[in-house]
Amino acid sequence: MKKVLLVILSFFIFFSVQAKEWKNKNKWKISCGVVNKESLIVNGKSKKYSKNEFKLVDVVFKLDKGDIGSCPTDKKPAGGYPYSGRQEITHKLPIGHTIFETDITIDGAPSARSTIFQIHDGRNSGAPPSWIGVDGGWKIIQKFPKGECSSENCKMLEFITLETGKTYRFKAEIDYQKKAKFLSVKYYLDDKFILHHYDVPLLTKKTDGPYGPTKPYLKIGIYRIGETGTTTYAYKNLIVKTKKKSSFEKVDSSKGATKFFVIVSRKSDPSVQFRFEDELKGKARTQALKKCFTAGHDDCEVSLIGTTK
Repeated sequence: MKKVLLVILSFFIFFSVQAKEWKNKNKWKISCGVVNKESLIVNGKSKKYSKNEFKLVDVVFKLDKGDIGSCPTDKKPAGGYPYSGRQEITHKLPIGHTIFETDITIDGAPSARSTIFQIHDGRNSGAPPSWIGVDGGWKIIQKFPKGECSSENCKMLEFITLETGKTYRFKAEIDYQKKAKFLSVKYYLDDKFILHHYDVPLLTKKTDGPYGPTKPYLKIGIYRIGETGTTTYAYKNLIVKTKKKSSFEKVDSSKGATKFFVIVSRKSDPSVQFRFEDELKGKARTQALKKCFTAGHDDCEVSLIGTTK
């Protein structure tokens, strides 16, 4: 009897330790297809289209002006543009606590919008549960399904503009619990906590992702609209690791969140100033100008824009 109890105890201790340990994951698939021999370079070599999974350390995505993606929807208008440019790869999202890390370098010409990291649940239309990308000025932007995440739960904490040719350490920390049917993500850039998406629901019906129905997955690479030239995204020293027992903790971002501030002053008397703060730069600018005009001045101009805690 003692031997049986000892075996059972050892069994639970083994799996408890396993749940707390990080395991490396590295099984990728090509999404849709390959645009050309220069669009997808895996571990220094041009990658041909195949449905087989592959391992990688470094991957470089490159699209020239006019390159159209291989997904069926890429040839259709999107966001006011006639087509979409795309070259991406995917990785199944493990259950539990997952960390994705990579050194990322963006170079070339900007696009109106382009993603660099996505988490999908296989939905056929609309924004995926979580993605992060850049706009036409290389400013980091985010997206999540409309109506499925509150402004507090899905929030940008730092407004950052990337420099082309500069390498950044990008990190996404993900908590995915299958029974709860939701996921949460924290995004970092050079160890700075820049964005969070908490408790975003996953679709449980009518999904058709590459890993089967209701199987969420990661996606990296270029997915752009409104390109102005050749763009290159290089992901190096890439790591995907996971552990079943999550240590993911939410962060109260209501305190110390970054906001834009705008100061408007009179042209005739710069000492007369009006200030307004908001998470949106455009709103801060509009409201600061409004305060100046409401005060009866007709020579108002923006004198300073910045960020504050």
